[in-house]
Amino acid sequence: MSKGYLKTLLKYISSVYDLGEKIKHLKDKRTNIKISTATIGFVLIIGFILKIRSFNQLDDWLEHGDFKNIVPKRKRLPRIDAVRDSLKSIDIKGLEIIHESIIKKAKDNKLVKNGTIDGYKVVALDGVEMFESTKKSCPNCLTRESKDKATHYFHRSVVAAYVGQDPHIVIGHEMLKPKEDSPDKDEGESTAAKRLMKKMNAKYGRFSDVIVYDAIVCNAPWINTVKSYKMDAVVRVKDKRLNIVKDAKNNFRGRVADFTWDIDNTKAKKTTVHVWETFVEMSGVKEKIRFIKFLEEVRDINRGKVKFNEIWIITTANDMDLETLRKIIHARWGIENNVFRQLKSEWHMDHCFIHDENGLEATLMFMIISFNLMQLFFFRRLKDFRKRKLLQVEVIERIIKEMMVYDSGGQYIISSA
Repeated sequence: MSKGYLKTLLKYISSVYDLGEKIKHLKDKRTNIKISTATIGFVLIIGFILKIRSFNQLDDWLEHGDFKNIVPKRKRLPRIDAVRDSLKSIDIKGLEIIHESIIKKAKDNKLVKNGTIDGYKVVALDGVEMFESTKKSCPNCLTRESKDKATHYFHRSVVAAYVGQDPHIVIGHEMLKPKEDSPDKDEGESTAAKRLMKKMNAKYGRFSDVIVYDAIVCNAPWINTVKSYKMDAVVRVKDKRLNIVKDAKNNFRGRVADFTWDIDNTKAKKTTVHVWETFVEMSGVKEKIRFIKFLEEVRDINRGKVKFNEIWIITTANDMDLETLRKIIHARWGIENNVFRQLKSEWHMDHCFIHDENGLEATLMFMIISFNLMQLFFFRRLKDFRKRKLLQVEVIERIIKEMMVYDSGGQYIISSA
């Protein structure tokens, strides 16, 4: 691009998402403040956008003036001690407001107007572990013991993201709480997931048509929770001991597939999908549940090999097309491939940037905000990003190079912060 990626990015997140105005309202509890919370917030957002590996790397950039060309000359840049001090007391609610404003603006700009899979808005939920350490801990740490009796401290969050098409943005997350109800057991993932659903419904209204989740929530309370928000649930089934599985297997016994179709046919590969479906009773749910078994037969033409992939699901979407449901359950892995894998391997969510009760959640919020802004930039601002076969890492490397020589003139993001 003739204008350069950096200038385009700064203008995009400023003019479309009003980031400069939003970060002006960030507050922390530091005293004798010499560097504004807004400036620190800007540095963190840009740092995570550029995928910093650690705060040591960010401090190196700050020490060598790598940010000086993208902030007004009158703004004093922080060093990493000031960044850490701010994170320890920053108002999480202020970060949540920024995050919510980005999601709402993206939706206003028709991000999911036409759905993400066959016209349906689909959100996947999943749990992710982060910030593990055997040395550092905080009051909100979850714990487990390894075989050598060493205590491992970590955090876990339930994350919700749109799946099925680009961009895969994170619309919410909820941290699991440490031992509260029981001295021997941390909070379960499904409890945090229900809390997250309640929060997202309060913030965004009916934000999705379908909620897809793994087998950990294959139970009546989860089905009823999703239905209460007038959405449909799609849940992977794995436990063969469940009564619904036994009932479904009895119904399927001796039956040929109800439907069969071919997909992904090439000269080298042919995939045939066989489907059985029935309705079963689930204790605690008023209506019968739709139970579907997909058997994917994948034939490698060149090697003469056949591979079978079996997937069981339950769903409240009684009238939804079977192929759409198959796409949805496959898209559930999209949250792992397009969100968690990127956040861990490229945004370095596995790294413990700061192990402080408030600082850790604030860091995660900054990371999510930065991740979402970049996904929106790639797929909503850069034309035909996927068709042009651009690589995210290459665009970010170009932005870093441009940052060293860019002259902002004090007009973007924090010019009036």
